[in-house]
Amino acid sequence: MHKSYLLLFVVFGLISLQLNAQEVCKLRGEVRDSIGLPVFDASVSVFNSKNEGAGFAFTDKEGFFSIELPCNENYEIEIEHFDYESYAQQIQLNKSQSLRFQLKKATITLEQAVIQAKRPITVKGDTIEYDADSFRTAADENLEDLLKKLPGLQVENGKVYYEGKEITTIKVGNREVLGGNTKLLTKNLPADAIDKVQLNKKFKANPFSNSLSDDEEAMLNIELKEDKKSLLFGTLTQGGDAHKHYDAQSKLFYFSPKTDLTSITDYNTYGKEVFTTEDYFTFLGGFSEFMEEGSSFSLREEPHRISLGSAQNAAEMDAFLSALHFGYEPNKKLFTNGFVLFNYNDLSFHSTQERIGEGLHFKDENDNDQRLLSTVGRFRLDYTPDNQTQWKYRATLNYMENDNRQFANTFLNDISTGVRENTNKNHSLVFRHNLSYIRKIGRDDNLGIYFRHSVSNKSPDLMISTDLMPIVIDSIGFFNLKQNHRTKVQNFQIYGIYNHLLNNTSNLRFKAGANFSWQRLNNKIYEDDTLIASPLFMSDSDFDFTEIYADLTYTKKIGAFKFDAGVGLHNFRENTHTVNDAHALRLTKLLPHASLQIRPNNAQNINLSYSQQYKLPNLSDLSDGYEIQNYYSVYSGFLGLQPSLYHNGNVTYGYFNSFNFLNFYLGVNYSRIINNFQSQSDMSQMPQHNSLINNPEKDQTLSFYLGGQKRFSRLYSLGLNSSISYFQYFTSIKSPVFDDEGNMSVVENWTDNSSLTQNYTLVNKFKIKRKVEFDLGLTYSNSHFKSLVSTRFESWRPFGKVAWSISDKFLFQSDYSYYIQYTNGELINKNQGLNASLRFHVAKATYLSLIGGNLLGDKRMVSSSFDETTNQTLINSRELLGRYFLVQLRYKF
Repeated sequence: MHKSYLLLFVVFGLISLQLNAQEVCKLRGEVRDSIGLPVFDASVSVFNSKNEGAGFAFTDKEGFFSIELPCNENYEIEIEHFDYESYAQQIQLNKSQSLRFQLKKATITLEQAVIQAKRPITVKGDTIEYDADSFRTAADENLEDLLKKLPGLQVENGKVYYEGKEITTIKVGNREVLGGNTKLLTKNLPADAIDKVQLNKKFKANPFSNSLSDDEEAMLNIELKEDKKSLLFGTLTQGGDAHKHYDAQSKLFYFSPKTDLTSITDYNTYGKEVFTTEDYFTFLGGFSEFMEEGSSFSLREEPHRISLGSAQNAAEMDAFLSALHFGYEPNKKLFTNGFVLFNYNDLSFHSTQERIGEGLHFKDENDNDQRLLSTVGRFRLDYTPDNQTQWKYRATLNYMENDNRQFANTFLNDISTGVRENTNKNHSLVFRHNLSYIRKIGRDDNLGIYFRHSVSNKSPDLMISTDLMPIVIDSIGFFNLKQNHRTKVQNFQIYGIYNHLLNNTSNLRFKAGANFSWQRLNNKIYEDDTLIASPLFMSDSDFDFTEIYADLTYTKKIGAFKFDAGVGLHNFRENTHTVNDAHALRLTKLLPHASLQIRPNNAQNINLSYSQQYKLPNLSDLSDGYEIQNYYSVYSGFLGLQPSLYHNGNVTYGYFNSFNFLNFYLGVNYSRIINNFQSQSDMSQMPQHNSLINNPEKDQTLSFYLGGQKRFSRLYSLGLNSSISYFQYFTSIKSPVFDDEGNMSVVENWTDNSSLTQNYTLVNKFKIKRKVEFDLGLTYSNSHFKSLVSTRFESWRPFGKVAWSISDKFLFQSDYSYYIQYTNGELINKNQGLNASLRFHVAKATYLSLIGGNLLGDKRMVSSSFDETTNQTLINSRELLGRYFLVQLRYKF
């Protein structure tokens, strides 16, 4: 069976290699007037057979131009100049060739001159301006359709690329709209409202960066027509079936010169994805907002993750989402926007969990009821009083209620161990806000002062009731266990960064700051509502952390090389108090770092870096009271933990050539960890007791990734993504040992663990004429874990996706996947998924869709993993949403 899948993988590769790479041909041209004189500054646009922009150029003073294009294509060449009549010619480009064009002098009135002065493409310094009316057709519905026709730009599923790099900034009227969500903008902004599209090839997102900063990127600005400056548009959708499923959605957008509003509301019962994770992060300010503007924090802590919730793949569900975004720019000095999202999911499904270890096979058959309510909000304010100063304020709020109830029939080695009810009530509130002041000093120096503050309150309460097999902890049997857990964390950071440009090729950066953290943990464990009066069952711990640091970095740029070298001085202080003990830590260390960036040309980019970093334990790591994790596991921290030292190195290489349509990247990351935090597991008792300990050995991780995409022709492209990661680490395991007389003793050993994980995905993308687009691909994953036992997981997933424009009225779409899973060579699951939809364009703004989901009727999804703390293989299966059919009506305005 494995050989057949390997053969399938090879076949996919051979299909890719057998398709000949389409050569790039150079079209050289000479533009002359009727008496043979060169025509200077004429715009030359080339369109392919789909009427998409394939290339453009301007003639030089001698009337020459040169454009590189894919060979074996039919093109139309259009030449424009204000003083001459427009010229168009169709050619078939089979090889590089040179052509000569002759323009006729235009004889026009003044009124006609004003009209004809509207050129399709105009270059203004680093900005290319496209006239929308010159490229738009009647079939273009939105900005995405229009951008596909503009020479030099590529569009894939709402994302816009220039020279192979994604354009992450698209403005309207030189103002950020829709929270910076470019995909939402390109797929919804009406094409007929657009007057100009301006491509700035050297946009700097940070106006205060100096001349050594390599943060230039492409940016698009959309100028609306005068009568469309204030604009309301969107979609309304209603759908469902005869009795069970419902689907209702509205998307409303409003633009004006100073204000923009977005409202999205959705209710469905079949797990439709309304917002992707990328959409959430975009509305929350983008991933750059989470990079903390150069801050460093050495405390080992759980990050303040944004909890969003998901309602996908549950057998029964109700999912409601409502989001509102606003942006307001009263003048060029002040900009503010905000975003709030409310999400509610109510799920019910059946699941099974198996824990397989040496001689033990636990099995829980569960009926699950989950309710999740989450609210995410963000506020942003930018104030730029002059071209030397900027103030920025950000505030983010995340509130979540996640209540899970689980009724389980439990088995041990196929023998019933009774019924158990688990209830988890996880409520959390996280608020964080940041204030920054940036001042440009002189021509190239700048100073930044930053304040960051966050507060979090979390209460993950747990209740476990069992009828036959109690949880036994320290000889106390719990039939009705209740745990009340409270954690409060407050972090504060203040730091400053000063950049001093020594000359045009070197810079000195000085950073100094302080980090503070105050934490409080309270945990109480009850049996039948009676508090267990023991210090280990009633934790009350507090913790404070201080880090003071200063860092100096020197940057030197020589030609294609840019080198950074620096060192930081860090002083750490920790104080921890528990019910039984107290602990203090003092540490001062020098931490070097260096990086090298090499850019041999515009197509290649090489980066190398090395750094040292300390990670210190937080209160959860240090608190020595019991915390019940689940029926099978109890955790307590270790007050004697010491800091861990990380040696990190990485190498990356990127290549992109827009002429041969090749994009390629690879990278290697390596970490050596001294005194790493690792688990200590006592497997001699049930439930298993887990803690943390410093590993006296040296853990290490090595990861490699490689990927790329090659477009061989406009009909075919190939994509490959792969990653390999290796992790070697040591854990402390206490195991029971029995002598010849049956007496048990507990032996502690350090166990050498390793994991090797490989993932490969190959995707072939095909286009047939202009009607059919389909993908064929294969994903292969292999994970091998070695500890006290050796476990291997393997999966194959062939998949396909098709979109067929049957006519101007009908669009058919479908996707299919076949998922095969093995554990230690044994087949554990096969799963097939098939979805399809047929959309009918009823009228100009009305669409009717027939949707079918899970058409093959697969009823469960299986996942497998290895738990190194218990040395058990975990196999989880979950009941899926069954086959469903919907009718959906959508209106665009």
